[in-house]
Amino acid sequence: MTASVAELEARLIRVEKRLAKLEGTVPAEPDYDAEAAAPTLGMGYAANASTHIGRVLLIFGGAYLLRAITEFQFLPTAIGLSLGAIYAVFWLFMAYRKGGLELQHTNAAFFGGTSVVLTLPLLHEATTRFALLSGTEGVLALGVYCGVALLVAAVRNLRTLAWLVTAGGIAAAVASLVANHAAVPVSVFLLLLGLGSLWAVYWREWLGLRWLGAIGANLGVIALVVLAANDRWPIDPRLPFVFAVGLLSTYLLSFTFHSHVRGLLVGWFEVMQALVAGGIVLGSAIIAVQDGNLAIATVGIMGVILGVGGYALAIARHTRDLRYINFFYYSSFGLVFLLVGTGLLIPLVWAAVIWALLAIVMATFSGRMGWVSLSLQCTFLLLAASTGSGLLSSGLEALVGDPSNGWAVLEPTHIMVAVATVACLFIPVAQHSDRWGTLAGLPQLVVLALSVWGVGGLAIAAIAQLLAGTAGGEPNLAILAAIRTAILSVASVTLAISSGHWRWPEARWLVYPVLILVGIKLFVEDFPHGQPATLFVALAFVGTALLLVAPLLKREPGSSSENEAQHTDTVDT
Repeated sequence: MTASVAELEARLIRVEKRLAKLEGTVPAEPDYDAEAAAPTLGMGYAANASTHIGRVLLIFGGAYLLRAITEFQFLPTAIGLSLGAIYAVFWLFMAYRKGGLELQHTNAAFFGGTSVVLTLPLLHEATTRFALLSGTEGVLALGVYCGVALLVAAVRNLRTLAWLVTAGGIAAAVASLVANHAAVPVSVFLLLLGLGSLWAVYWREWLGLRWLGAIGANLGVIALVVLAANDRWPIDPRLPFVFAVGLLSTYLLSFTFHSHVRGLLVGWFEVMQALVAGGIVLGSAIIAVQDGNLAIATVGIMGVILGVGGYALAIARHTRDLRYINFFYYSSFGLVFLLVGTGLLIPLVWAAVIWALLAIVMATFSGRMGWVSLSLQCTFLLLAASTGSGLLSSGLEALVGDPSNGWAVLEPTHIMVAVATVACLFIPVAQHSDRWGTLAGLPQLVVLALSVWGVGGLAIAAIAQLLAGTAGGEPNLAILAAIRTAILSVASVTLAISSGHWRWPEARWLVYPVLILVGIKLFVEDFPHGQPATLFVALAFVGTALLLVAPLLKREPGSSSENEAQHTDTVDT
């Protein structure tokens, strides 16, 4: 009782002194208790670091003690390794336990890292040196441990532990692949580890870890593709394609959950991983088809399904309402796979016709919805259609080719694609956007260039057969040169006239490039091969074009149309 009263009096004296210092009635006296509590070097970073290092050394000492007991046969090998595994996993449990306390996160990271460093070599030696586990069993044990450790890292927000588990898991898997030739289990493990790191990043919003996990997953499937071609590796030749499809589909499902369920934006990782995984699928499919292990129609059907799925995700209401980047990502994904799928299922020239029709559909929706991205997809479809049908190569041959080596052939598919290209010019598309800026007119510019190339090439090919004798016999090079010059001159004037219309203001960017090409062509082809009559025609067309385009380009594009007001006020997509 006396001690309690004395302690109470001492506390009252300290309170009175503090009040006196606040009121300024007595000089401040040193607070020896506060000074004693101030941090010093021995209680700071150096002390903490030495404590952690000391703990790690003691933990490793215990591990080496167990190893020594096992090696000297005081314990059977199986029991010694089991005790070592329990010992290593115990420190993972300690990491989980300490990670629940904010002030113990550093201790938790040290315990978790120590567990990883102890466990992974132990599992490797269990399958190689001691042969207690088969290659598949060793990879299974590795997968269970890495899964639990990654879960601990995510639950307790231990980023360092997650990095160690992912990097160490990849290294251990590669070592197991080399030592045990367990290619299929290793590929499965690396794929699951990559997905686990991705979901941990989505949960905790860490940076960088998903790239490392994806590298491991991609390398696992690539290794399976390469090793399947080697007779020394007992791998089913159809498995690489199956694993490649699994890699792409699982990552795409994760991306879909991230964007459509969680309502977040895709980033550079989603773009790059989809491209890499798609490339792996394509490469494995080519190898499987060449070896006779896969029907090309199967690949085509898969491509069409993925393409339709991509567009379905793109036009989902949530994607359209969120922001343009998700729509652009999924629609571009759908476009690529739809092109590949249809190109593999049907002959390329008729696939090109389908692509041209799809381009018309895209142009129509671009104008109705005011989305520049759909206009860009229309342009890509027309480029693919022109290439697949042979219109681009035929037009190039007609414009600059040597008729002695064969003349451009007019095919019905060429005409269909050319008509579709011109039709897309007359369909109002989105050409203005704050987000795209001046680039919003780029798709229309490319379509104009394709029209000049395709339609001009077809016109030259048809007229040259009638007037220059390119269909058979010895062609007249002078007449052919004059025809080419005339068509290009007319094209430049047509572009200049079109630039005055509100739909085709980008046409003015092509006028002078076409005229420059015509001028170069005069010195390269017309003068060397021309005759007085053909030179007269060529120079007359060029001179007339030069006289007409200047005043035509001075006109401003029409702006009084109600349609222009409707289509210039577009959304930023």
